[in-house]
Amino acid sequence: MKTDKNALVISFYTNLPGSCQAEWVDDRMNALIAKGFKITLISSRGVFKHENDSIRHIRIPCINPHGAKSELNEIESRKIKINLLWRFYYRVMAFIDFIMKKIGLETGEGRWNWALSSLFSLFYGHGKYTFIYSTGGPASVHLLGIVYAKLLKSKLFIELQDPLTGEDIGRNKFSKLGLSLFEKFFVKNAYRVIYCTKNACKYSKESYPKYEKKIHHIYPGSYLEQGVESINFSEKKIRFTYLGSLYSTRNVTNLMEAIDKLHEDNPIYLNKFKIDLFGNIEEKILNEIKSFKHDIFVVNGLVSRELALNESLKSDVLLLIQNTDNRSMNTIPFKTYDYLRTGKLIFALTYNNKEINNLLTDHNHIVADASNFENIYHGLKKIIDNISELNFKITKSKLTPMKAVEEMLELL
Repeated sequence: MKTDKNALVISFYTNLPGSCQAEWVDDRMNALIAKGFKITLISSRGVFKHENDSIRHIRIPCINPHGAKSELNEIESRKIKINLLWRFYYRVMAFIDFIMKKIGLETGEGRWNWALSSLFSLFYGHGKYTFIYSTGGPASVHLLGIVYAKLLKSKLFIELQDPLTGEDIGRNKFSKLGLSLFEKFFVKNAYRVIYCTKNACKYSKESYPKYEKKIHHIYPGSYLEQGVESINFSEKKIRFTYLGSLYSTRNVTNLMEAIDKLHEDNPIYLNKFKIDLFGNIEEKILNEIKSFKHDIFVVNGLVSRELALNESLKSDVLLLIQNTDNRSMNTIPFKTYDYLRTGKLIFALTYNNKEINNLLTDHNHIVADASNFENIYHGLKKIIDNISELNFKITKSKLTPMKAVEEMLELL
């Protein structure tokens, strides 16, 4: 089908099952295609190639040895098909990275350097685009977006999935200075800058009042996969389901303390629920779970998004866990939007984030402080004692990628 609606999308990640950044942009592209757009997509090479007639997929490798090695790890672990020439390239780069580390030379973080190698995408030929849309991290995608916007004289939407700067983001002063300069450069050169939380948008407008009219907030939203329908499901035990990774300060330590307290109150409580975990779990946290004295957790490993959504729809309660660090104060995990679309009760362990708390409680979900096991205990007990009543009160979110795209197109 011929169309004069063409969009250039720039995203380091795409088409990687289990990667929220990939799923984020894939959802957005599907909504654009439904709106009649043809898409040219530029991404890293360490992803699966899109097999969609509406997407011309240009995959560009890192030229930084460390970045290339990381891409090779991704390619091999996910069994992404590459020809012998590319395999030879990645092996050589991995060897160079190994030698440089041996002699004490670090080549830096590869995703930033991708901004240089991605310029090779210019040789693929480009026509006229209705607009350019760069989304990330990493921030290097926006540098490429600015180059294309200048060369093609096209409108550039820069979407910062996570804010680069902010009062509550824990970075050292040199990192803060560098990222603030980048953010100002992005805001200055973009047609529109999109933040994914109201707090981040407000902070940016206060930081760059000269460009206030350029800065907007759009929730990304989510949708259930076609053919997946919500069903009523309840076992003898209440089934809690967590979808996503567990690492660092995003862990179940305080949740386990809350479960211990439930057991102290009345051991019968522990016969009333179980917690299914789907996703990658850091080894240290996994060992804590395995050595936990109560048989509550079921570890299922990493699964596809479609299977994860199916599991969420079979669940009684969806568990959301934020990192207990300052960065969580201005971000909303992408899985939140998946959860909100299911119509299932959410038990959210958040950290000093009024925006996500309001977003959840507006739909009658239960929120507890992720850093406070007593608070988690009370939330857990409330759910176990009142599951039927709480489920009845839940309202389903209307936030979808299509709504996000429509809001973005209104800004053209």
